[in-house]
Amino acid sequence: MKNVCIGIGSSNYNAIDNLLQEVAELLARRKNVLGDMPVSLARLRSDSAQPLISDEIVDIARSSDAATTLAAQMSNPEQCLVVGGTWMQLGKLAEANNEEPIAKWFDLLLIDEASQVKVSSAAAYFLLAKESVNVVIAGDHKQLGPIYGFQPEENKEGLFDCIFTYMQNTQEIEPIALETNYRTNSEISSWPRERFYNEGYEAFYPQRRLPLVLPKTLGRPANWPENLPWSDDFLQILNPSLPVVVITYDAQGYTLSNPFESQIVAALCYLYRSFLLEQTPELSDNEFWQKRLGIVTPHRAQMSNIRNLLVETAKLPRNPSPFVDTVDRFQGQERDLIIASYTVADKDFVLSEEEFILNARRFNVTLTRAKSKFIMLVSNSIVQHLPSDRQVAADAAHLQLFVDGYCSLLKESSLSFFDNNKLSNIACSLKSR
Repeated sequence: MKNVCIGIGSSNYNAIDNLLQEVAELLARRKNVLGDMPVSLARLRSDSAQPLISDEIVDIARSSDAATTLAAQMSNPEQCLVVGGTWMQLGKLAEANNEEPIAKWFDLLLIDEASQVKVSSAAAYFLLAKESVNVVIAGDHKQLGPIYGFQPEENKEGLFDCIFTYMQNTQEIEPIALETNYRTNSEISSWPRERFYNEGYEAFYPQRRLPLVLPKTLGRPANWPENLPWSDDFLQILNPSLPVVVITYDAQGYTLSNPFESQIVAALCYLYRSFLLEQTPELSDNEFWQKRLGIVTPHRAQMSNIRNLLVETAKLPRNPSPFVDTVDRFQGQERDLIIASYTVADKDFVLSEEEFILNARRFNVTLTRAKSKFIMLVSNSIVQHLPSDRQVAADAAHLQLFVDGYCSLLKESSLSFFDNNKLSNIACSLKSR
């Protein structure tokens, strides 16, 4: 085996860490079948970034002595060396050792989630590669693009676009579509295959189901938190035989935060975790948040509400922090169960942010993070909104038809929540696929 240096890059640590962990798991599976392979995995980060806790991946702060050693190893690898890092931290490491952010390190460069990587960021990675480098750019132009602090204008050179579409549109490099989706089951993958992709995207695990055993009898558990609402419908919502469940409702007035949705999300999370711990008592909090559950919501106020409920009301551990985040941060990741809280239930507010809340790529990413089950809470203010702009209306149809066409009515119900410390009920429709 050749001694090569492989670089892994993306727009954020989450995507880089996810790919490094996948490589580590792949090497472990290979070791069980074919024997050990001399490969070292390292992750370079800023001094202030959260360390990556892993037995297989060495976490290295850029200003440490270990980073200087890493730079020397990348220049002259003694075995296969895989290094993940942002372009900024790798560039600063090169500058510290070479007096400029240029190095001849990478024999192979992998840029993941390339639809989120700016052309300028990709160029910074290219400065760290050998002349003979092979570059693999993996991405999905039907998912979210880079976040800018301004609105990019059309540019024939494509310099304000992501590296994926820049290579596709201006360099005439034809993408190779992956025919098989190795993440989701058929119920989750069928909608994006129909709406977003012209070919492929067939589920490799069509019957994948949430690894969860539900109790045979209904009723509120004895240890249920006093200030979380309860409903027997929660068991049906979590049922593994329903890979997709959507909860719609008619409440009005909620904008950046929504106590009804946040309480239902917290209750489902608490119940799901309780059942998993009964089945696998050794389940760690890190594994629960890194593999079993992710909660997606568009606004920071709702993120804070859900986190606070999980820690203060449901008494979940504060550390590690519950993984509640925006879809932008979830791109490139996956969980057994994804719960999406769309939050907004005010018609005027939906109108004011229709391009954001109804964005087709945003919905595609949200849905396809789930491996086994997807639960969505969304108000009728969003589902029934009629944009006046033709393009926004076309985008909105991807989400709205998913709720009102792809999913079928399971039952009409009523779910309760604490409204100013008083228990109130909201009429809901439970839909499923």
